[in-house]
Amino acid sequence: MIEKETCRSVGEIVKTHGIQGEMTLRLFDGLTIDSIDVEFVFLDIDGGLVPFFLEEAREKNQNDVLIKLEGLSDEKKAARYINSPVYVPGTEEAENEAEQFSTYQLIGYQAYDVSLGKLGEITGIMDISKNPLFEVKNGETELLIPITDDFIQGIDDKKREILFDLPDGLINMD
Repeated sequence: MIEKETCRSVGEIVKTHGIQGEMTLRLFDGLTIDSIDVEFVFLDIDGGLVPFFLEEAREKNQNDVLIKLEGLSDEKKAARYINSPVYVPGTEEAENEAEQFSTYQLIGYQAYDVSLGKLGEITGIMDISKNPLFEVKNGETELLIPITDDFIQGIDDKKREILFDLPDGLINMD
């Protein structure tokens, strides 16, 4: 099984494109189509990385790449993978370390608060202009945490954990 730690997160499938199984891959800030110049990509499906042969990749705009994966021949099959994180072989460290960091890279990390303890898993980013939020799944509850450096105490990439120091009352864990 391929481990996430040996791969590089490059973006997320955001929608299908056409009826032939093509999908729109939204790349993280600072990445280009060259970031997916690979033979295989990995989709995060139920917490595990599943390899797909990359048949075709073409630039749609500055942030989006249209991709065609082997075995996905129609819109219905491709639609199952909307919101799936996409990885390529190689680690972040193998790339230019000066590359711009994107909060989307924290999807899948476990969130903790210094006072409350474990909050849950970061499952997405709500990209609201001037007020982006982490979407954190805690059992049946979804927590929303503002993305600000003021709240982040530390990030452990090896453990895939992020530690917050949230203001009292921001999160109700009752």
